[in-house]
Amino acid sequence: RRLEQAAAVVERAVARGEAPAGTDAAEVVRVAVAPLYYRVFVTGEPVDRAAADRAAASAAVAARAGVLVR
Repeated sequence: RRLEQAAAVVERAVARGEAPAGTDAAEVVRVAVAPLYYRVFVTGEPVDRAAADRAAASAAVAARAGVLVR
């Protein structure tokens, strides 16, 4: 359910033209959260605001560039 809720944010961005049509919203969310999960479950590093901002920015850049189009 949370993935669906977060994907809705991406779908609205696509509707506004902020990402290309066909962008896989769920994949954008996965790309955004993967670095955070890696920190928590693999390296044990803390997740701070800077790490979260970098992860979100990276996913947004990838989405805008069309990397995450189905």
